[in-house]
Amino acid sequence: MLLVVAVPVSPAAAESLADGTVVCRADLRTADDGTLAAAVSELRPNVLIVDRPVSWDVLRSWREAMPDEPIAVVRVSASGGTLERLPTMRQRSVSEVLPFDIPMYTVPLRAGGEDGVDEDGVDEDASAYEALAVAERFAQDRELSVELPRLPLRSSSVPVPARGRGSVLMIGAGVVNLVTAHALHTDGYQVAIVDAAPDPRVGRPWQEYGTSRGGGNARMFTYTEMDDYHAKSADELDRMTVFDRPPARCGWDVRRYDVEEDRQWVQDFQRVRPWLARAYNGDILGLNRRSGELWSSWLRTRPQLFDDVELRNDVLRLYEDPSHLAAARQRQDAVGATIADYSGHEVRERFPALAHAAPKAFAGGILVGGFTVNVHDFMARLLDDLEAGGVRMHFGLRVEEIMRDVDSAVTGVLTTDGPLLYDHYVVSPGVENDSLRRQIPSLRQVHGVLGCWATIPNVGPVLEHSLKVARRGHVAEDANVTVGRDESGERVLMVGSGYGWTGGDPRNIDDRRLEDIHAAVADTVRTLFPDAYERAGGRDGLRGTQKHCVRPWTASNLGIFETSPARSGLFVVTAGHNTGGFAQAPVVAEAVTHALKGIRHPMHTLYHPLRTQHTVHLSELGRDR
Repeated sequence: MLLVVAVPVSPAAAESLADGTVVCRADLRTADDGTLAAAVSELRPNVLIVDRPVSWDVLRSWREAMPDEPIAVVRVSASGGTLERLPTMRQRSVSEVLPFDIPMYTVPLRAGGEDGVDEDGVDEDASAYEALAVAERFAQDRELSVELPRLPLRSSSVPVPARGRGSVLMIGAGVVNLVTAHALHTDGYQVAIVDAAPDPRVGRPWQEYGTSRGGGNARMFTYTEMDDYHAKSADELDRMTVFDRPPARCGWDVRRYDVEEDRQWVQDFQRVRPWLARAYNGDILGLNRRSGELWSSWLRTRPQLFDDVELRNDVLRLYEDPSHLAAARQRQDAVGATIADYSGHEVRERFPALAHAAPKAFAGGILVGGFTVNVHDFMARLLDDLEAGGVRMHFGLRVEEIMRDVDSAVTGVLTTDGPLLYDHYVVSPGVENDSLRRQIPSLRQVHGVLGCWATIPNVGPVLEHSLKVARRGHVAEDANVTVGRDESGERVLMVGSGYGWTGGDPRNIDDRRLEDIHAAVADTVRTLFPDAYERAGGRDGLRGTQKHCVRPWTASNLGIFETSPARSGLFVVTAGHNTGGFAQAPVVAEAVTHALKGIRHPMHTLYHPLRTQHTVHLSELGRDR
């Protein structure tokens, strides 16, 4: 993939774009047609970004140089409408088809003010970055076009109702796969579930479960919940080194030992340049927005699943640093999430539970759309509903082998109790299954990043809204405080925070580094809720409530969605949802349902496991242009 930028960008942007995938050629902006035609013939870009018309002669030369490859023009134009203000998972529509069947997309011209930022907080390079996002998406849609296999008429041995769509085995019973299972069952599929852990409803010790049931009994949806953590500008380049530092130095490395696989993963993370991180972030937020629409539909059409799960609408975001608060206001406005904006004094007034917080605990807050639930209770509702509908469940049963025929089509899975044979298979394994990682190459992109949990009483005055807390430069930089109840029914606040990278082995955890994160969570509790902190017994008391879970992350920060043939249907892998598995669960379910029906869905491209491998340096590709 090669993208040529022939529009003006700032010197800082030009430096960050120089990665081999993008070539900045501002000189072509005013070049004559002959010069431009010679340039595209020599460079052979997949996409040309311009702010001028492209002549027939230039297009002809370009097409002759690339007769069989997809090419497109992205034009930055003052008459191009407005910048996308709300994220979407959909690609921008083609505005015109140029000669030689070359599509043209149009993005609006936006110029910053004297300080490089306009009155709406849009920086001077916003148009160029949006054009690059459109260009990269065009190229990926063509290169990674998912050919969903035509489903055969033959079926597995599992009996399917007369009107059923086929049988599906869900491998993994985390919240993402349970939401998918419920969507498939509702749509007429015969569903079964297998998981190596105990039934989530029996309440075994938390260490015996995976991320969803083993972590805190709390999950959150907001429009920015799953996010991209790469540097998106030169000011954020310190993010690229978090894996080189332990938590005590505000890094993420909690490992006891280092291996080559881990070093390669970090290199893959660091390879994502700021322009690409912005594109990825837009895609993630677009999927978040679609997931929000689907969650709203679930709340209307499946209200029984949300009974007695401590559903709390709207989330208060708190920011310790005033500049971070100012940037967050623009960001939350941009995704359409803002409900209200409060100063620090107003936060203490309107939310009395925070009245006794430390003097500098927050500069202000933003109330945003979203909700929280007690996720263990929500999972129990899902399982009860599925079981009542006839879904077969196999807990404490590990999948050891993916069985394939001579054409590599999946024929079944082998468990410790024997084979399970279905039409379709949907794998969402978290980070715990080594045998699946060995057999499914895309799962090797998934590493673990742990989060820590502590619980305190929610007492007078009671906190009614769940929180997201941002503390720049703190070990527990981002924290969720979720309103809920404990197993005895008492009101509690569940505080989850911390990023602890375990590498490819989720058990590779240094206890001393883990303790540093737990201590940072305790500091956040003490800072926000000093009375509850003392009532819980201080630091020693919190130790009795401590737990952690290891979440599946990818170096790209994108999820993974992969399809391959099964003998009687499809084999689907959904994984690596970072901090947003629960948040994006409904849109993952939608993408799976579409795949099984042979219908394309944006996630099939956006989370394709080869996407990041197609956006690499020319030197790595060794491509001779």
